[in-house]
Amino acid sequence: RAAAGAEAELKALTHAVLKRLKERQLEGLLHAVESRGGARTPCLLLPARADSRLGQHWYPLPVLLCKVFRWPDLRHCSEVKRLCCCESYGKAHPELVCCNPHHLSRLCELESPPPPYSRYPMDFLKPT
Repeated sequence: RAAAGAEAELKALTHAVLKRLKERQLEGLLHAVESRGGARTPCLLLPARADSRLGQHWYPLPVLLCKVFRWPDLRHCSEVKRLCCCESYGKAHPELVCCNPHHLSRLCELESPPPPYSRYPMDFLKPT
């Protein structure tokens, strides 16, 4: 029941965001989503301050669009990294942020913690 409510809320929030886009921006987003990142698509620049609230969580717009169009289980902006194909990366437009979901890459989580650090990795090979 709670999942259905969260899904409806996500749908309503996404609809509100998409309604604010100009026709050209919508076409660019559609092309990016349909090509699944296979085509070079332009940046989708939107106001950086236009974060979106979903239940108890605030999502920056790029994370929201990635959640909708790529990774439904995405929880936080620390889970993604901007790709070098994104032309807005490091540009002098801090008030605008690229929201093209295919200009971001998801960071992989380790399935298990790395092995313990050993100062002398060959110790286990020494005869006892």
